[in-house]
Amino acid sequence: MKILTSYIEPDLDGVSSMYAYSELLNKLGEKVYYFIWKMPRIEVRIVCDMFDIKLDPIKNIPNEKNTFVLLDFNGFDQAHESITKESVVEVVDHHGLTKSIHEYTNASRIQIDRVGASATIIAERFKLLGITPSREAAILLYYGIVSNSCNFKANITNSRDIEIADWLKSICSDISEEKIKEIFIKKSIFDDKDLRQEMECERPMITHDKRVLVGQLEICNVLDYLKEKEDKIIKVLNEVNIEKETDYLFLNMVDILNGFSLIYCNLEPTKRLVEKVFNLKFKGNIAKWDCLVQRKEMTKAIRDYEGDLDF
Repeated sequence: MKILTSYIEPDLDGVSSMYAYSELLNKLGEKVYYFIWKMPRIEVRIVCDMFDIKLDPIKNIPNEKNTFVLLDFNGFDQAHESITKESVVEVVDHHGLTKSIHEYTNASRIQIDRVGASATIIAERFKLLGITPSREAAILLYYGIVSNSCNFKANITNSRDIEIADWLKSICSDISEEKIKEIFIKKSIFDDKDLRQEMECERPMITHDKRVLVGQLEICNVLDYLKEKEDKIIKVLNEVNIEKETDYLFLNMVDILNGFSLIYCNLEPTKRLVEKVFNLKFKGNIAKWDCLVQRKEMTKAIRDYEGDLDF
């Protein structure tokens, strides 16, 4: 069985990529399935509810002879424990290369392009092959691109994202730009008990012999939210720092409506790392970007940093 999947608790980009790519491969005559590890991000439910889309992944993985297609990630540290490097046969991603990519010795196809979303790459494959995605696949791909590129404001966005999003909009009348703000606002409304999940700060990366964890919270009107919830954010960061035994930990807070990012950190060594690697200055616990910068760009910069990380 060939299984298309993404990282644990995937976002809309990961879910839309596996949903649409499984549809494409099945239309091409290849029997494949998709599988979602744990509960996907809240934006997935918002879009599915809004457009009456039913996700129907396989419910379990039956044996150890499966092969896997990794979508929206290529680092093995993000993979579920049941996936082996030898079982990976394809990778489609838009993040920076990780050292794991060279260890997927059975992968016959690897495509990692620096675009705004993996959904962009999957949608381009439909168009290239002259195959029209279903209504559901087109909607998921479109809003996956919009979400992951923060409505095309993120630095990593390029003309490929915009062009393929326009194509998806042209072939599916249910796609509406007016829905984007509604989705972003709904995405920003969640219970305090779900804050840790929304902060996406569970998986440290190992680089320069350090455990570095970069969380990300995508929300509308981020400064107002921070003013109201700062104590709760600090509590989560302190819990994660102890549990994950991190050397450095900070939260990237993305204002998805106003188009900028800020770094929130209450740990002095991490502040020194941020100031050195990103050339930012903290005012209290906040260092502010003038533009929208996403976590994937920050983690790449930390991995690529040529000095040591002893701060």
